[in-house]
Amino acid sequence: MKPLIYCLSLLFVFACNEKSKEPSETQNRPTEQPITTIQQDTLPVFSEIELIKEQEKTKAIKKQKLLAAEDDKTQLQELLISKSFFKDEDQYTLEYRYPFLNENIDPNYATFNKYIKENYLDIEKTENEILEDKELICDTLKINRLKDKRSIDYKVYDIKNNLISVVLYKENYYSGMRYSTYLFDCINFSLDKHDFVYFNDFFEDGSEKEMFNIINKIIKENIQSGEMYYDCWELSEGDFKAYKNNFVVNHENVEFYFDDCVICPSYTGTYSIIIPVKEILHLVKKFNNTPIIS
Repeated sequence: MKPLIYCLSLLFVFACNEKSKEPSETQNRPTEQPITTIQQDTLPVFSEIELIKEQEKTKAIKKQKLLAAEDDKTQLQELLISKSFFKDEDQYTLEYRYPFLNENIDPNYATFNKYIKENYLDIEKTENEILEDKELICDTLKINRLKDKRSIDYKVYDIKNNLISVVLYKENYYSGMRYSTYLFDCINFSLDKHDFVYFNDFFEDGSEKEMFNIINKIIKENIQSGEMYYDCWELSEGDFKAYKNNFVVNHENVEFYFDDCVICPSYTGTYSIIIPVKEILHLVKKFNNTPIIS
């Protein structure tokens, strides 16, 4: 009798254990699925399409800011003559707008005009550059464009002591590039001395280091502010030496221009660093004992 009771007891215990497992397994099923779903939903998803859209948006804003900047062309229309050049070939297009000074006012303005001709109107040299050298500097993407294009335009500013400031900006479209790139050349010219004004002529001797630090301070503040400066970086000493003459005096500001990929990639950030003159008066030289800017 005892063996029978013992066997029945074992069967009862086994049956209870099996029943107790069934609810626990059933309860586990609904809790496992939501956990998996939550983990999947919270994983970051990279979208190259969205990244490209964002970069195209910031690129457009950056370009529009450059093109929309007001200058003094209207006030200088007697002194300044806007000239243009257009050439459309199978593989490239050239579209230039550039400034000449009116030599009828002063024949010595030929110094300025000669500089423009030699540095920007050597069309054969430009054509060779486009056809022979298409090495990409940044923002590369393996796609083909129908044509390369180079365009030149400019802004001009009139400042005191018969000095004018010109920034020429070259926009380049190269095959294989996702975005166009901008290159800048700044010209400061003395109308009475018929000579060009460079960093060491405009700023006090020994001011390079302080100006370098001021520029980087502004860049760092822009980066920390976020928005359009998220992929930018501070200026290197080597690049400062290369670009220190690339500035214009724009009314109340000194504005240093940098080519794409010097302080920011082409798709975001800024082309120039603006410094209020009042903040650097101690670094600005005086011409003929009269401040250039008051």
